[in-house]
Amino acid sequence: MAYSHGESKLTSSTQSKHSSALKVAGANPSREFNAERVMVRLVREAAEAMGARVESLGEGWILRVTKDGTPRHVHGYSFDLNPAATHQICCDKAATAEVLRASGVACVEHRLVLHPEMARYVPHSGTWSALLAAFDAWGRDVVVKENEGTGGRGVVRCQRVIELERAVYGAFGRTMSLAVCPFVDVRHEYRFVMLQGACLLAYEKIRASVVGDGSRSVMELISAQHALEGRALAALLENLAEDERRALTSVPGAGEKRLLNWRHNLGQGASAIVLDMDALRKDPAWDLAHQAAAALGLQFGSVDVIIDDAGTRRVLEVNSGVMMEFLARTLANGEVLAREVYGRAVRAMLE
Repeated sequence: MAYSHGESKLTSSTQSKHSSALKVAGANPSREFNAERVMVRLVREAAEAMGARVESLGEGWILRVTKDGTPRHVHGYSFDLNPAATHQICCDKAATAEVLRASGVACVEHRLVLHPEMARYVPHSGTWSALLAAFDAWGRDVVVKENEGTGGRGVVRCQRVIELERAVYGAFGRTMSLAVCPFVDVRHEYRFVMLQGACLLAYEKIRASVVGDGSRSVMELISAQHALEGRALAALLENLAEDERRALTSVPGAGEKRLLNWRHNLGQGASAIVLDMDALRKDPAWDLAHQAAAALGLQFGSVDVIIDDAGTRRVLEVNSGVMMEFLARTLANGEVLAREVYGRAVRAMLE
């Protein structure tokens, strides 16, 4: 969805080392970090192989790709392929759900909650009555998130009214619009990378976990079992609620598996397993991803499909950008996969 400079996947040690060197050299750190993205190098390779010229703009966050005098652009991880309205809808969780529901595509409902200041521009009678009604309708177990947020940051599960109030007040300090959805106990989350009606890659996000030994706390096990390190651990701790933080001090029984996060975000410790697309074609999730892309007019992006305890498949969200930094840096063949995906996107953009 919407990305910022901070999305580039550099470890904290790498950032520190490069920042020191860049300060001495008088360079701009953010420009260097953005230029080091795997995507930048792969897009440049693919474009230059087609005889196109690639220029870096906006401190490395924008790539201008010119062929035969015609410029095309990559902004963050969004390629110049999606219609403007499609991009805006995919950057808006509530709007995405609205369009999918109107198109008959099974999805997790997201309701828009606007800051009271927005009443000047968009007629609405207030926030709390509708929010509390949704809270009750969804079994008093909901998720509050920034409507245009990404990466799982600021995503809070609320099971009490006081938690709901705290989440909404906190989020309204950062944004003017929220999305609220029912909490779903997700057993599997698949991501489908789509290009012009075809699925180029599919993978499952696997949440990080530890196995108890009956004597050490969850936090001690995280360190001993190398379950989370560096940036992923910091991101996880930043997003944990109070009860989740307390759970880190608990001691799991011997052999007990303890999931570290209910969120499936790669940036918060989840790992990725590439799925066999021939086998996946038989899964209803495959058709659902294609239906969602068609309903939104998505030319290049990704569709996240979740599977709950009952085996029900629903679209969780759709992204108009394709970020593969984590896969490229962590999977044995990750860069090969990223090169294929970005290469095909560049060809579609230039041909």
